[in-house]
Amino acid sequence: DVVFEWQEKHNLAFQELKHKLTQAPVLALLDFSKTFELECDASGLGIGAVLLQGGHPITYFSEKLHGAALNYPTYDKELYALVCALQTWEHYLVTKEFVIHSDHESLKYLKGQHKLNKRHAKWVEYLEQFPYVIKYKKGSTNVVADALSRRHVLLNTLGSQILGFDDIKELYEKDLDFANFYSLCIQKPYQGYYISEGYLFKENKLCIPQGSIRKLLVKESHEGGLMGHFGIEKTLSLLREKFFWPHMKRDVQRFCSSCIACLQAKSTTKPHGLYTPLPIASSPWVDIST
Repeated sequence: DVVFEWQEKHNLAFQELKHKLTQAPVLALLDFSKTFELECDASGLGIGAVLLQGGHPITYFSEKLHGAALNYPTYDKELYALVCALQTWEHYLVTKEFVIHSDHESLKYLKGQHKLNKRHAKWVEYLEQFPYVIKYKKGSTNVVADALSRRHVLLNTLGSQILGFDDIKELYEKDLDFANFYSLCIQKPYQGYYISEGYLFKENKLCIPQGSIRKLLVKESHEGGLMGHFGIEKTLSLLREKFFWPHMKRDVQRFCSSCIACLQAKSTTKPHGLYTPLPIASSPWVDIST
Protein backbone atom coordinates (compact mmCIF):
# COMPACT_ATOMS: atom_id res chain seq x y z
CA ASP A 1 0.00 0.00 0.00
CA VAL A 2 1.15 3.51 -0.90
CA VAL A 3 0.94 6.05 1.88
CA PHE A 4 -0.70 9.29 0.78
CA GLU A 5 1.53 12.32 1.27
CA TRP A 6 0.12 15.84 1.24
CA GLN A 7 2.41 17.84 -1.03
CA GLU A 8 2.63 21.46 -2.14
CA LYS A 9 0.72 20.73 -5.37
CA HIS A 10 -2.18 19.40 -3.31
CA ASN A 11 -2.13 22.51 -1.13
CA LEU A 12 -2.18 24.76 -4.23
CA ALA A 13 -5.11 22.83 -5.67
CA PHE A 14 -7.00 23.11 -2.39
CA GLN A 15 -6.38 26.88 -2.16
CA GLU A 16 -7.56 27.35 -5.75
CA LEU A 17 -10.71 25.36 -4.99
CA LYS A 18 -11.47 27.59 -2.01
CA HIS A 19 -10.91 30.69 -4.13
CA LYS A 20 -13.24 29.44 -6.89
CA LEU A 21 -15.97 28.68 -4.36
CA THR A 22 -15.83 32.09 -2.73
CA GLN A 23 -15.24 34.47 -5.63
CA ALA A 24 -17.84 35.80 -8.09
CA PRO A 25 -19.24 34.56 -10.33
CA VAL A 26 -19.92 31.45 -8.25
CA LEU A 27 -21.65 28.67 -10.14
CA ALA A 28 -24.73 27.53 -8.24
CA LEU A 29 -25.74 23.91 -7.79
CA LEU A 30 -28.78 23.07 -9.87
CA ASP A 31 -32.10 22.54 -8.07
CA PHE A 32 -34.80 20.72 -10.05
CA SER A 33 -37.47 22.27 -7.83
CA LYS A 34 -36.62 25.70 -9.31
CA THR A 35 -37.27 27.05 -12.79
CA PHE A 36 -34.41 27.01 -15.27
CA GLU A 37 -33.65 30.21 -17.20
CA LEU A 38 -31.70 30.30 -20.44
CA GLU A 39 -29.99 33.39 -21.90
CA CYS A 40 -28.68 33.26 -25.47
CA ASP A 41 -26.94 35.73 -27.74
CA ALA A 42 -25.19 35.73 -31.11
CA SER A 43 -22.85 38.13 -32.86
CA GLY A 44 -20.89 38.17 -36.09
CA LEU A 45 -18.56 35.24 -35.43
CA GLY A 46 -19.73 33.59 -32.21
CA ILE A 47 -22.65 32.46 -30.07
CA GLY A 48 -23.00 32.22 -26.31
CA ALA A 49 -25.45 31.06 -23.64
CA VAL A 50 -25.77 30.74 -19.88
CA LEU A 51 -28.08 28.51 -17.85
CA LEU A 52 -29.40 30.07 -14.62
CA GLN A 53 -31.70 29.51 -11.68
CA GLY A 54 -32.90 32.46 -9.64
CA GLY A 55 -30.43 34.73 -11.42
CA HIS A 56 -27.40 32.58 -10.47
CA PRO A 57 -25.37 30.93 -13.26
CA ILE A 58 -25.17 27.15 -13.29
CA THR A 59 -23.09 26.61 -16.42
CA TYR A 60 -21.89 28.45 -19.53
CA PHE A 61 -21.63 27.69 -23.23
CA SER A 62 -19.90 29.51 -26.12
CA GLU A 63 -18.90 28.52 -29.63
CA LYS A 64 -17.12 30.03 -32.61
CA LEU A 65 -19.19 30.00 -35.80
CA HIS A 66 -17.89 28.10 -38.82
CA GLY A 67 -18.80 27.57 -42.46
CA ALA A 68 -22.33 28.43 -43.55
CA ALA A 69 -23.30 29.59 -40.06
CA LEU A 70 -21.06 32.65 -40.50
CA ASN A 71 -23.39 33.89 -43.26
CA TYR A 72 -26.63 33.39 -41.34
CA PRO A 73 -28.73 36.54 -40.85
CA THR A 74 -29.03 37.85 -37.29
CA TYR A 75 -32.33 36.08 -36.65
CA ASP A 76 -30.90 32.72 -37.74
CA LYS A 77 -27.80 33.15 -35.60
CA GLU A 78 -29.97 33.87 -32.55
CA LEU A 79 -32.07 30.81 -33.28
CA TYR A 80 -28.98 28.70 -33.90
CA ALA A 81 -27.54 29.82 -30.54
CA LEU A 82 -30.76 28.70 -28.89
CA VAL A 83 -30.70 25.31 -30.62
CA CYS A 84 -27.05 24.69 -29.65
CA ALA A 85 -27.72 25.64 -26.03
CA LEU A 86 -30.70 23.27 -25.86
CA GLN A 87 -28.64 20.46 -27.37
CA THR A 88 -25.96 21.06 -24.75
CA TRP A 89 -28.37 21.09 -21.78
CA GLU A 90 -31.14 18.87 -23.13
CA HIS A 91 -30.88 16.51 -20.15
CA TYR A 92 -31.78 19.40 -17.83
CA LEU A 93 -34.49 21.11 -19.87
CA VAL A 94 -36.50 18.48 -21.69
CA THR A 95 -38.66 17.41 -18.74
CA LYS A 96 -39.75 20.72 -17.15
CA GLU A 97 -40.95 24.12 -18.34
CA PHE A 98 -38.22 26.76 -18.48
CA VAL A 99 -37.82 30.38 -19.57
CA ILE A 100 -35.73 31.53 -22.55
CA HIS A 101 -34.47 35.12 -22.41
CA SER A 102 -33.36 36.54 -25.76
CA ASP A 103 -32.44 40.04 -26.96
CA HIS A 104 -33.96 39.31 -30.39
CA GLU A 105 -37.65 40.17 -29.98
CA SER A 106 -38.83 38.24 -33.03
CA LEU A 107 -37.95 34.95 -31.31
CA LYS A 108 -40.97 35.54 -29.08
CA TYR A 109 -43.20 34.77 -32.06
CA LEU A 110 -41.33 31.62 -33.11
CA LYS A 111 -44.24 29.27 -32.40
CA GLY A 112 -46.67 31.47 -34.31
CA GLN A 113 -44.84 31.43 -37.64
CA HIS A 114 -46.58 29.53 -40.43
CA LYS A 115 -44.12 29.74 -43.34
CA LEU A 116 -40.73 28.25 -42.54
CA ASN A 117 -37.76 27.34 -44.71
CA LYS A 118 -36.14 23.93 -44.35
CA ARG A 119 -33.55 25.10 -41.81
CA HIS A 120 -36.12 26.84 -39.63
CA ALA A 121 -38.51 23.90 -39.88
CA LYS A 122 -35.79 21.52 -38.70
CA TRP A 123 -34.90 23.72 -35.75
CA VAL A 124 -38.51 24.38 -34.78
CA GLU A 125 -39.23 20.66 -34.90
CA TYR A 126 -36.39 20.11 -32.44
CA LEU A 127 -37.53 22.98 -30.19
CA GLU A 128 -41.08 21.67 -30.02
CA GLN A 129 -40.04 18.81 -27.77
CA PHE A 130 -39.14 21.35 -25.04
CA PRO A 131 -41.67 23.01 -22.69
CA TYR A 132 -40.33 26.56 -22.99
CA VAL A 133 -41.53 30.16 -22.76
CA ILE A 134 -39.62 32.91 -24.62
CA LYS A 135 -39.27 36.35 -23.02
CA TYR A 136 -37.66 39.37 -24.65
CA LYS A 137 -34.70 40.85 -22.79
CA LYS A 138 -32.91 43.97 -23.98
CA GLY A 139 -29.35 43.38 -25.13
CA SER A 140 -28.00 45.85 -22.56
CA THR A 141 -29.26 43.57 -19.77
CA ASN A 142 -28.30 40.30 -21.47
CA VAL A 143 -24.64 41.02 -20.75
CA VAL A 144 -23.37 37.51 -19.90
CA ALA A 145 -24.33 35.74 -23.11
CA ASP A 146 -23.57 38.89 -25.09
CA ALA A 147 -20.02 39.05 -23.75
CA LEU A 148 -19.36 35.39 -24.56
CA SER A 149 -20.30 35.83 -28.21
CA ARG A 150 -18.67 39.23 -28.74
CA ARG A 151 -15.34 38.09 -27.31
CA HIS A 152 -15.09 35.60 -30.19
CA VAL A 153 -15.90 38.39 -32.65
CA LEU A 154 -13.15 40.65 -31.32
CA LEU A 155 -10.42 37.99 -31.41
CA ASN A 156 -11.37 36.68 -34.85
CA THR A 157 -11.67 40.15 -36.36
CA LEU A 158 -8.25 41.21 -35.09
CA GLY A 159 -6.72 37.88 -36.10
CA SER A 160 -7.95 38.27 -39.69
CA GLN A 161 -7.08 41.95 -40.10
CA ILE A 162 -3.73 42.24 -38.31
CA LEU A 163 -0.86 40.11 -39.55
CA GLY A 164 0.84 38.33 -36.66
CA PHE A 165 -1.84 39.27 -34.12
CA ASP A 166 -1.62 35.81 -32.51
CA ASP A 167 1.96 36.60 -31.51
CA ILE A 168 0.83 38.94 -28.72
CA LYS A 169 -0.03 35.85 -26.66
CA GLU A 170 3.72 35.20 -26.43
CA LEU A 171 4.50 38.80 -25.39
CA TYR A 172 2.53 38.82 -22.13
CA GLU A 173 5.08 36.84 -20.11
CA LYS A 174 7.83 39.45 -20.59
CA ASP A 175 5.71 42.57 -20.98
CA LEU A 176 6.45 45.30 -18.41
CA ASP A 177 2.76 46.19 -18.05
CA PHE A 178 1.14 42.76 -17.97
CA ALA A 179 3.72 40.07 -17.13
CA ASN A 180 2.77 39.99 -13.45
CA PHE A 181 -0.97 39.84 -14.10
CA TYR A 182 -0.54 37.18 -16.78
CA SER A 183 1.42 34.86 -14.49
CA LEU A 184 -1.12 35.32 -11.69
CA CYS A 185 -4.02 34.52 -14.03
CA ILE A 186 -2.61 31.26 -15.38
CA GLN A 187 -4.36 29.29 -12.63
CA LYS A 188 -7.22 31.65 -11.69
CA PRO A 189 -8.61 35.15 -12.40
CA TYR A 190 -7.00 38.00 -10.48
CA GLN A 191 -8.43 41.47 -9.75
CA GLY A 192 -10.59 41.55 -12.87
CA TYR A 193 -7.91 40.02 -15.11
CA TYR A 194 -8.39 36.59 -16.73
CA ILE A 195 -7.00 34.54 -19.61
CA SER A 196 -9.21 33.38 -22.49
CA GLU A 197 -7.90 31.47 -25.51
CA GLY A 198 -4.38 32.50 -24.51
CA TYR A 199 -5.18 36.24 -24.44
CA LEU A 200 -5.24 38.39 -21.31
CA PHE A 201 -8.44 40.32 -20.62
CA LYS A 202 -9.42 42.88 -18.03
CA GLU A 203 -13.18 43.03 -17.47
CA ASN A 204 -13.84 41.81 -21.04
CA LYS A 205 -11.35 44.26 -22.58
CA LEU A 206 -8.37 42.81 -24.42
CA CYS A 207 -5.04 43.77 -22.85
CA ILE A 208 -2.52 44.99 -25.43
CA PRO A 209 1.18 44.54 -24.54
CA GLN A 210 3.81 47.11 -25.39
CA GLY A 211 4.84 47.29 -29.04
CA SER A 212 3.81 48.51 -32.46
CA ILE A 213 0.32 47.02 -32.20
CA ARG A 214 -0.70 49.77 -29.76
CA LYS A 215 0.19 52.47 -32.29
CA LEU A 216 -1.60 50.51 -35.02
CA LEU A 217 -4.80 50.30 -32.97
CA VAL A 218 -4.64 54.02 -32.15
CA LYS A 219 -4.09 54.81 -35.83
CA GLU A 220 -7.02 52.66 -36.98
CA SER A 221 -9.33 54.17 -34.36
CA HIS A 222 -8.23 57.74 -35.13
CA GLU A 223 -8.62 57.35 -38.89
CA GLY A 224 -11.88 55.42 -38.77
CA GLY A 225 -14.23 58.33 -39.38
CA LEU A 226 -15.85 58.70 -42.82
CA MET A 227 -16.04 62.47 -42.31
CA GLY A 228 -12.36 62.80 -41.40
CA HIS A 229 -10.08 61.93 -38.52
CA PHE A 230 -11.55 61.65 -35.03
CA GLY A 231 -10.43 63.87 -32.18
CA ILE A 232 -8.64 62.73 -29.03
CA GLU A 233 -11.74 62.02 -26.93
CA LYS A 234 -13.58 60.10 -29.67
CA THR A 235 -10.49 58.06 -30.52
CA LEU A 236 -9.95 57.27 -26.84
CA SER A 237 -13.60 56.28 -26.40
CA LEU A 238 -13.45 53.85 -29.32
CA LEU A 239 -10.32 52.19 -27.97
CA ARG A 240 -11.63 51.88 -24.42
CA GLU A 241 -14.69 49.98 -25.62
CA LYS A 242 -12.56 46.94 -26.51
CA PHE A 243 -8.97 47.38 -25.34
CA PHE A 244 -6.93 48.17 -22.25
CA TRP A 245 -3.37 49.23 -21.57
CA PRO A 246 -1.82 51.70 -19.10
CA HIS A 247 -1.43 55.34 -20.23
CA MET A 248 -3.73 54.85 -23.21
CA LYS A 249 -4.84 58.50 -23.10
CA ARG A 250 -1.23 59.70 -23.26
CA ASP A 251 -0.57 57.54 -26.33
CA VAL A 252 -3.69 58.82 -28.07
CA GLN A 253 -2.79 62.46 -27.34
CA ARG A 254 0.72 61.99 -28.72
CA PHE A 255 -0.51 60.32 -31.89
CA CYS A 256 -3.27 62.84 -32.59
CA SER A 257 -0.99 65.81 -31.98
CA SER A 258 1.52 64.47 -34.53
CA CYS A 259 -0.99 63.34 -37.18
CA ILE A 260 0.13 64.97 -40.46
CA ALA A 261 -3.36 64.97 -41.97
CA CYS A 262 -4.82 66.72 -38.93
CA LEU A 263 -2.04 69.32 -38.83
CA GLN A 264 -2.48 70.09 -42.53
CA ALA A 265 -6.24 70.41 -42.10
CA LYS A 266 -5.91 73.07 -39.42
CA SER A 267 -5.93 76.54 -40.95
CA THR A 268 -3.24 78.97 -39.77
CA THR A 269 -4.76 81.99 -41.55
CA LYS A 270 -6.21 84.58 -39.17
CA PRO A 271 -9.01 86.95 -40.26
CA HIS A 272 -7.95 90.59 -40.65
CA GLY A 273 -11.25 92.20 -39.70
CA LEU A 274 -13.95 93.92 -41.76
CA TYR A 275 -13.42 95.35 -45.22
CA THR A 276 -12.51 99.07 -45.12
CA PRO A 277 -12.36 101.57 -48.01
CA LEU A 278 -9.03 102.79 -49.27
CA PRO A 279 -8.16 106.40 -48.52
CA ILE A 280 -8.73 108.92 -51.32
CA ALA A 281 -5.62 109.14 -53.46
CA SER A 282 -3.96 112.52 -53.91
CA SER A 283 -2.89 111.71 -57.47
CA PRO A 284 -3.16 108.89 -60.06
CA TRP A 285 -1.28 105.63 -59.43
CA VAL A 286 -0.64 106.31 -55.76
CA ASP A 287 -2.63 103.21 -54.66
CA ILE A 288 -3.07 100.11 -56.77
CA SER A 289 -5.35 97.24 -55.62
CA THR A 290 -6.95 94.18 -57.14
